[in-house]
Amino acid sequence: MSHIKLLLLLASLSCLSLHCKKEEDEINKLPPATSCGAGTFGCLINGKAWPMGKDGYHYIQAEFSNGVLDIGYYIKDDFNNFFDREWVHLAPKQIDKAGVNIFQMKEISKGFFSVRSNGNAYFSVDPINENEWASVTIFRIDSINRIASGAFDFSLYNEEGTKKIKVSSGRFDFHY
Repeated sequence: MSHIKLLLLLASLSCLSLHCKKEEDEINKLPPATSCGAGTFGCLINGKAWPMGKDGYHYIQAEFSNGVLDIGYYIKDDFNNFFDREWVHLAPKQIDKAGVNIFQMKEISKGFFSVRSNGNAYFSVDPINENEWASVTIFRIDSINRIASGAFDFSLYNEEGTKKIKVSSGRFDFHY
């Protein structure tokens, strides 16, 4: 009996190790976490590196004004297409310096988060997400050189509550 328990334990540890290795491989596909205005953005969406390898026209929109950091990374089928096919958008409010910021989605006055991936949209303002949390760590907010950099993590449900998306190991570094 103890041999079976030992085998089960070893199998479990092996699976856990393999999962960690896969996530580490995906994280290594992301741009480095920098704070020099490098023009980078990346995250894991449900454990997969994003937007790495996605076809289409990619663009970033970034602005920082009056304590609101508004960052979006978007992909459309092509430059002339009006509609965005995929995106990750975060607009945390009350940002005034480097540091860790935690947001509960029901506190709409403190920010907005959204994702569109694989044809599904997820918005922090949907009532289903009121108990979800987001973390945005600011590495640098430089109003002279107009550089914003940091990291983020959050999870959201779709409006119906039937699907959940996890955005993790996010990072950004660009001029606004």
